[in-house]
Amino acid sequence: MFEKFEILLIIFVILSSFYLVIYLGSGGKKKISESKEIKNYMSGVRILIIIIAVVCLILWTFI
Repeated sequence: MFEKFEILLIIFVILSSFYLVIYLGSGGKKKISESKEIKNYMSGVRILIIIIAVVCLILWTFI
């Protein structure tokens, strides 16, 4: 199985790839700067990923 540090690294790689796929799917930098709805959506995605990362760090620390 994986060690504790490897699990944390895998989680952050998955979260980063999740953000990258959503970013590219929303049209990249060009469309984000043009549309207010996409900009708000991407800020919500960033907040969600940060919350998931913080929860993972807390669980990783105590387990």
